[in-house]
Amino acid sequence: MSNQTLTTPPLANYLIAQNPTLPPFNALMYEFIMAGNGVMLRSVREGLNVIAPFRACTIPGLAFVPPQFHLQYPKVPQTLLQEILRLSQNVAPQEILFHLSWQDFHWQLTVPLQTRDFLSVTRWESSSNILIEIHSHHVMEASFSQIDNEEESGFKIYGVLGTIFTQPTLRLRIGVYHQLFWEIPSHWVFNLPPQISDAVF
Repeated sequence: MSNQTLTTPPLANYLIAQNPTLPPFNALMYEFIMAGNGVMLRSVREGLNVIAPFRACTIPGLAFVPPQFHLQYPKVPQTLLQEILRLSQNVAPQEILFHLSWQDFHWQLTVPLQTRDFLSVTRWESSSNILIEIHSHHVMEASFSQIDNEEESGFKIYGVLGTIFTQPTLRLRIGVYHQLFWEIPSHWVFNLPPQISDAVF
């Protein structure tokens, strides 16, 4: 019998990037990485791993660690985003919330139980196993509100679809357990249909 004991990773871990090759991820939630180009935040979950910029600065003598985004599944097809747009237009001027998850080797779109209003939408159930969460802003532009900042507390891809009747536009960001939000181009995650613009290029 081995004398080695298994240890539970800490909630948060802290690394100093003395060379560009990082050790394997070893935290339950995230790792702060002190690098030559600043402090980075790394997090890993099923289907997604990221190294996101947390604080920009220059630290002499440490390795440069570039931001990284790795979606381990194929991009979400155009048809699902077109369906999100159609359903958003149908319920306007109320907002609507959508979940996207990877199941049985394809993307699954669901509309969770929710309470809708003209300026907000609240889900009734946990979304911890959901990878992508998108809500509509009907006539308003695709931008995240202070309420969004407070409610989007998990580690997933969050999106808002705005100006849905004039120029539908999708804005995406990575949220990492309320430590940071990192806006990314929508085309990193979706195959965008011609009628939907990417808010971040």
